[in-house]
Amino acid sequence: MISLREKVDIWQGMPQETPEQQLWADNYYDQELIPMAQRAFCERHASMEVPDYYGLFVLMGPAWERSAFVVRLLEPQNIHIICLKEYMGQCRALLRNLGWEEERCLCTTVSRGDAAGVYRIMKKQHDIWESVGQSAIDYSGGGKEMLLAAAQFAGRLDIDGYLVQTRYLEEQRRHMPGSEKLVRFPTVQSVFPDLD
Repeated sequence: MISLREKVDIWQGMPQETPEQQLWADNYYDQELIPMAQRAFCERHASMEVPDYYGLFVLMGPAWERSAFVVRLLEPQNIHIICLKEYMGQCRALLRNLGWEEERCLCTTVSRGDAAGVYRIMKKQHDIWESVGQSAIDYSGGGKEMLLAAAQFAGRLDIDGYLVQTRYLEEQRRHMPGSEKLVRFPTVQSVFPDLD
């Protein structure tokens, strides 16, 4: 069996000068490298204790891959993706990677800089999910304004946060499969239980 490192070498050696060559390289990355890297990532974190999350907010930006690692690891029952309209294609790519039925995923668009919109979306969804179980948020994607708005809201409602950091490859304009590192943000209440 070919290792992830060997497959990364194959991918990095692929020509990417023409649109057709770029498509071949992108498909190899999406269909061969990312699933293999996800399995390795989940195996590395198998002993990590995480709550059973009913819902996961996913902030989506120009790349779906890092969020896929968080969703695979946490295995929530449902996800709600918040993104700009221009990143709807990334939502579809994430769903293809997960192989989920569309009923398990909502995708809502917001305008750039619309913090109030992010608050409204998260509040409405959180109210629904809270009646069934616990929720978390994936900070791996989304723009700065969206991240700040979501972080403020998550802090207010004491929602767990996660982020996948990766090493970015300039030449390929993708992250290096196998470089994924999980960062978990504890809730404010778990650090300061007496804080009101």
